[in-house]
Amino acid sequence: MVNDSMKDCPFCKVPLDPGIVALAAERQEKANRAYSDANFLKIAATSMFVFLGIGLIPLLGFVYYGFIFTFVVVLVMLIRWQVKFSGLLTDDPDYQRAKRSRNIALILWLLAIPLGFLVRPFLSFFLSRLF
Repeated sequence: MVNDSMKDCPFCKVPLDPGIVALAAERQEKANRAYSDANFLKIAATSMFVFLGIGLIPLLGFVYYGFIFTFVVVLVMLIRWQVKFSGLLTDDPDYQRAKRSRNIALILWLLAIPLGFLVRPFLSFFLSRLF
């Protein structure tokens, strides 16, 4: 690990340019944020379906509002991730995993449109008639 106050590399004693060290640290910090945000995005998209499933239980229909809230939040987070991190220049394999997590969240969000707003009202209606 190299910090920006070092003049030489502690391992190979090569002189370090503080500007390049600061740029590398900034890129690594942004890459770490991209990984973290993409993982959180995937978790939020998954929880959207948990809210949708629980909202189908007749007495717990109010949980459907949690689905609607997470639906909007996931959309905002997808846009934010794309704007902030899509042009990140890194060869880190974790960035590819972050993009995959973002894509999974996008697919889940797209699946939520018909399931949450078309199928769910019909299922809710039929389940309320059964119970």
